[in-house]
Amino acid sequence: MSKTRKEVLSMIRAATAADIDAIEAGYNELLLYEQEHGSNSHWVLGVYPTRATAERAVEAGTMYVLDEGGRICASMILNSRQAAEYREMPWLYPAADDEVLVIHTLCVPPSMAGRGLGTRMVDFATGFALGRGMSVLRLDTNLYNLPAQRLYLKNGFRIAGNRHCVHEGVLETDILYLERKL
Repeated sequence: MSKTRKEVLSMIRAATAADIDAIEAGYNELLLYEQEHGSNSHWVLGVYPTRATAERAVEAGTMYVLDEGGRICASMILNSRQAAEYREMPWLYPAADDEVLVIHTLCVPPSMAGRGLGTRMVDFATGFALGRGMSVLRLDTNLYNLPAQRLYLKNGFRIAGNRHCVHEGVLETDILYLERKL
């Protein structure tokens, strides 16, 4: 298949209820892989992220997927929800909540890794934010998730700080907070 044809069949779009099984499968693939090979995400199978994570985001209209010809290859949640810990960070780019887009739970299953899909998702989030007049992208990742940190730093994010917290109300962990001025 030519690159042009492949690009036509590949898009990032809002997820629908029909995508929930595939999103959950992506979470499970990553978490099972990490159980066997060591964890970068420090997410926990059956705790976070779960099917309910995807269901809530789809229902809220905040889940986005990278769809290649009907196959879901990556997912993420985009909204302006900043956890309480965000208020404690020394952000270089202060902004009102409605000027900030937060990337949550960006997941590229291991079978899709190494194809630049994480960068495509970040690029989409950037365009999404700019199209809505937002001025800052923010996110958090596990302090020890070096692959995610490399992805975000390579894509123009800077580290704002880190802290120990109960992530998403379910995982006690150390979190790194990053931001990017648009």
